[in-house]
Amino acid sequence: MQPPEAPPGAPAPGLPPRLGAALLFVAGLFGCAQRSHAGPAADLIVRGGVVWTGEAGQPLAEGLAILGDRLVAVGGSRDVDAWRGPKTRVIEAGGRLVLPGFNDAHVHFLSGGMGLENINLKDAPSREEFARRIAGKAAAIPAGEWVTGGNWDDQAWTPAVMPDATLVDDALRAAGKADVPVFVYRYDGHMGLANAAAMRLAKIDAKTKDVPGGEIGRDAHGQPNGLFRDAAMNLVAKAMPPLTRERRVRAIKKALEHAASLGVTSVQDMNPEREDIAVYDELLKAGQLTTRIYAAPYLMRWKDYASTGVGRAFGSPWLRIGALKGYADGSLGSSTAYFYDAFSDQPGNHGLLSDEESPPAAMLERMMGADAAGLQLCIHAIGDQGISLILDQFAAVAAAHGPADRRFRIEHAQHMAEKDFARFASLGVIASMQPYHAIDDGRWAEKRIGPDRIKRTYAFRTFLDRGVHLAFGTDWDVAPLDPLLGLEAAVTRATLDGKNPSGWVPEQKITLPEALTAYTQGSAYAEFQEQEKGRIAPGMLADVIVLSQDIFKAEPQRIHEARVVTTIAGGRVVYEAAATPPSR
Repeated sequence: MQPPEAPPGAPAPGLPPRLGAALLFVAGLFGCAQRSHAGPAADLIVRGGVVWTGEAGQPLAEGLAILGDRLVAVGGSRDVDAWRGPKTRVIEAGGRLVLPGFNDAHVHFLSGGMGLENINLKDAPSREEFARRIAGKAAAIPAGEWVTGGNWDDQAWTPAVMPDATLVDDALRAAGKADVPVFVYRYDGHMGLANAAAMRLAKIDAKTKDVPGGEIGRDAHGQPNGLFRDAAMNLVAKAMPPLTRERRVRAIKKALEHAASLGVTSVQDMNPEREDIAVYDELLKAGQLTTRIYAAPYLMRWKDYASTGVGRAFGSPWLRIGALKGYADGSLGSSTAYFYDAFSDQPGNHGLLSDEESPPAAMLERMMGADAAGLQLCIHAIGDQGISLILDQFAAVAAAHGPADRRFRIEHAQHMAEKDFARFASLGVIASMQPYHAIDDGRWAEKRIGPDRIKRTYAFRTFLDRGVHLAFGTDWDVAPLDPLLGLEAAVTRATLDGKNPSGWVPEQKITLPEALTAYTQGSAYAEFQEQEKGRIAPGMLADVIVLSQDIFKAEPQRIHEARVVTTIAGGRVVYEAAATPPSR
């Protein structure tokens, strides 16, 4: 079964004729234990498993049947066997756990795919190894290319000292590659490191001024030291050679393969370029789009999308647009998240408002225009004052334009002011969060913001208790795409350094069913798709995965050991591990 062929901007297609007729035929039979032998047979059956449906009325089942790209039966193995025909493929789950496909509410899909090929510095254990890997990559790439990628983590080094251009240039000279330009990003995406060759190409020197929402790192003599924070990274990026179409297609195909292998059947892609969306469309038409895409381009370009009249959630079940992504501030790791009080380890530094948010009136004007055009607002905000400012602006938009189902989103929502939990709930704002960040930042966050502010950091439990909609994702390629790592993080809050086995800020832990709901139904709600996906129920899109083991029975700290053995998206098997259960 191929995905429905619909380009971005086309109306969401109706059900295929065969499927529409089937659903009419069985409309009164979904609740029955058996069905008549008349009528169409299922294309695919999964049976003999432990099916976690996400449905309050029927939380567990043994199997499911799929016709076309929809689920038509969920229940006992005998119930779904009634849908078997001579051409039905049957997957025996063998008692394994069956879940709705994961929906990652916040990814950077192209850069994630590129990161599978680019240099990886995330696990470099020291500054010396960081520089050695860069020099090795420089020696391996064709002449004229840059060393890019990175995801370096200075907090993993002893001492935790930021790298600089001198460190990299010394290693490049030793390798005979001093002329190779380098621009590698910190793992939070809010800081980059350029070497001397890259800064020469970008024409950056001591006379180059900082830009709004960004900062150029400098040495004691005022010379750029290679570190560029937030908006200042654009000063280097503009000198980089443009991405070729072939490289873009290759990266997106790698991202699709990686997502399928991890059971990620939907992603919400933050800040894609027009060229990315065009590639998604081409792959859709070719029947090669195996992950559903909800694209959220830059808020700065809201007029381009408002003028088309697309509105929110426009397109097909496979490729939709209608959300826009903006930025309030930077990140905690780069000391650019915007706080009321200064960083505990940097007196006087309250972080930075992004260039989009300076001045705030300009940001509000963009929000007003986008909302008036029916476009969804997804705003990155990490520091408590940055979050408060966005909530103020959401309230102003709602007051100006009246009641509507807007589903405002704050992306990350990491460090909250106590007063703002109630405002999240009253404004209906979705907390789009990434639990893996909590166990990563938890290694060092307290020294940056102190013991009081961390109580309201990654506040999953408080958000749920206050009735706030929670949507989970990863921020890939800032963090790994694997949802099982995120589930374990939300349930245990055990930091990556092993120093908090009982949980960092343990009062903010949530249960596994709550975390799964946030990764499926919560993310579907965040993109106006809760009636289409996120649950295993008749009539829903057939996005289903089979895990190697039942994570409900596993020790919480071992959830990550499970593996995806089968991924089904839109009724098609798009991934099977080598040790998949037998099918016939």
